[in-house]
Amino acid sequence: MIACEFVIGITGHRDPVKDDVIALKKSIVHALGNVRNKFKDLPVRLVTGLAEGADTLAAEVALDMGLQVTAVLPMPRKYYEQDFQGAALERFCELIDDPRMGCHEIPLVDGNVDKTELSGQDRVVQYEMLGDFLVRRSNVLMALWDGKTLDQKGGTSDVITTYLAGRAQHQEPVMLPAGNIHFEDCGELTIWIKTPRASSPKSIEAGVAAYLVSDASGASFQEMDAIPQTFMDRWSGFETYAQDRFSDLAADQTSWPLAQHDGFGESAQAQAINREFLRADQLAMANQKNSDMLFKAFGLIAGAMGLLFLVYAKLSAIKIYLVLYVALFVVGYLFFKLGSNRHWLGKHLSYRALAETMRVQYFLLVSGAGARFSVRRVMSLTSVDRFQRFEWLPDAARCMEPVTFENHKPSIEKMQAVHDYWIDDQSEYFSKKLHQLHHQHERLEVIKTALLLGSVVGALALILYKYELKKMGMGGFDGKTWLVFFMGLLPLWLAVWELYQGKMATRELIWQYANQRRYFVAARDQMVACTTQEAKGRIVSDLAERALAEIYLWSAHRFHREHEPPAAG
Repeated sequence: MIACEFVIGITGHRDPVKDDVIALKKSIVHALGNVRNKFKDLPVRLVTGLAEGADTLAAEVALDMGLQVTAVLPMPRKYYEQDFQGAALERFCELIDDPRMGCHEIPLVDGNVDKTELSGQDRVVQYEMLGDFLVRRSNVLMALWDGKTLDQKGGTSDVITTYLAGRAQHQEPVMLPAGNIHFEDCGELTIWIKTPRASSPKSIEAGVAAYLVSDASGASFQEMDAIPQTFMDRWSGFETYAQDRFSDLAADQTSWPLAQHDGFGESAQAQAINREFLRADQLAMANQKNSDMLFKAFGLIAGAMGLLFLVYAKLSAIKIYLVLYVALFVVGYLFFKLGSNRHWLGKHLSYRALAETMRVQYFLLVSGAGARFSVRRVMSLTSVDRFQRFEWLPDAARCMEPVTFENHKPSIEKMQAVHDYWIDDQSEYFSKKLHQLHHQHERLEVIKTALLLGSVVGALALILYKYELKKMGMGGFDGKTWLVFFMGLLPLWLAVWELYQGKMATRELIWQYANQRRYFVAARDQMVACTTQEAKGRIVSDLAERALAEIYLWSAHRFHREHEPPAAG
């Protein structure tokens, strides 16, 4: 299931009115087509529990439309078939055996593995696991629902409200009246196809489509008649990433897997995250290379323009220097437009944030700590998904959600692998990078000090040896002219260098490396001291939150170097 694709999750009633089926299918066709048409490169997949009624209707429509469809069964097939009878069972078997249909089975929870049949609460727990997957994985949820909220865990209304609550899943969101309410920050989107039930009085018109949109906090939601622009922007960014993801761009870029060990025993889900990480890492490095080259070019152009102006003003007022000055300005502007059109900086930052998110998700999965962690919550707290070209990150992060978190109590070997290939590796990496940056910073400070001292010495020479300098000659100019020229170069070099360092956000990078090193070194020491796997899992979960928050905050700081904040008012 883990792949770069847009997933439409389905939830709905088992007993729609038979006379409404044609209207419901027509509405499903329109809704699925409307979403599919938003994308050219990003695959769209329907995920369904394939229960009788709504799930089956949606699957039939999607297959007829040529969409990719995957059935995620809440339990192994032999147990799930007990929910069907007669014609419904025959249709279930036809669909599940259809070669166009993918299938995943949610394994039984501990304690039920050896049972020949499931009943009562045992089945409810399995349906809750299916609902949890739909909430975590669906980029958009489609609900065939009568609008009535029932207190039934894993049921249609429970899945809808939990999905809309988003990052605030501890509370049930309040439905606000439709109308004049405006959400500046939208949370989640559910396509609501109104579906009366055969078992209750008809209170709504069948097949009418609407959109349920929650606010960013997940505290409330409202019915709308159109998809808000916020979601269009998010999906557009996701599509842009997919264009690069499925292209040959940066395919030759060397990227290292998250873990390299023959006896590691990665699950298929972990291997899939690793593959997606490698691709995101390649794209991030390629865009970083282009972005860094662009900033270096800006620095060289600025330095050359300053030099030409000084030569024109202090040494020789020849027009060719002004012509070259203007030419360099034009070249710099063209480079600027090139970078703006290719979005190298924005892609570098967002793709790097995605790759590091995948790194964290990978080791959370291996450690067994992923079930109690929400990547989207960290994104919300840092507001990284509020920035242009970062809006799509929550949708992309959903692609890494596993069907189930298989190991809540991982083996000692897997927890040791998490220690070796993530915690220990990253602590060494950040320690090394921090040392390099400090060494580079100290060397540059020496150069800056020398330049400043040179300016002071030049000024003193002009004061004390003004007439002697006039008597000195070289290249047709006296010593005073040359000294004034070089004194003009010194602050120019300093200004260009400071501008370059500011654009590269070097100081913020040092802070990020210092913080990350502190987090990973502390976690490494704690892992060694802890004796229980449960405690180590808590350490991994806490480290994941801190590390991701630091990555997102760094991305925000770096982004602000190039973009003004939104205007107030």
